[in-house]
Amino acid sequence: MESIAQGVAQRVIDLVVDALDVNTLIARIDLNVVLARVELNSLLQRVNLNEVVKQVDLNEVLDRTDLNQIVDRLDVNKLMARVDINQIVSQIDIEALVKSTDLGALMVSSSSTLATEAVDLGRSHAVSMDDTLARWVSRIRRNHTGRAEPPELPNASEEP
Repeated sequence: MESIAQGVAQRVIDLVVDALDVNTLIARIDLNVVLARVELNSLLQRVNLNEVVKQVDLNEVLDRTDLNQIVDRLDVNKLMARVDINQIVSQIDIEALVKSTDLGALMVSSSSTLATEAVDLGRSHAVSMDDTLARWVSRIRRNHTGRAEPPELPNASEEP
């Protein structure tokens, strides 16, 4: 008798499952009630994060990441406070730096620029003094016609 009842029950279950519309059943389920009964902590303890991370394509993540937004959020002052400048400077090979730098050319360039500026300044002062002396001489001679013009240079095309 028991086996007949079990057979009938199995047949009824098969008929019910075949007749059941799964989409309608899922639509009637309140997922908030189901999720409220789930123990997330125990569920998360069973997840192996190392296995999950192995499946992540970091290149794809970086392609989707806006680095400008990340940089804008950085506190540069706080970041620079963590930088040990003395440690960085201690790693610099000063001798190699000096050897690779052409100090001679640097000194020549610097001194020639300085000399050019000094000559230009001297010429400027000489012209200014010349104008001042010309005005004084003109006043002393009571010549109000102003300064005499410089002599004309011969035209190069007229020379043989």
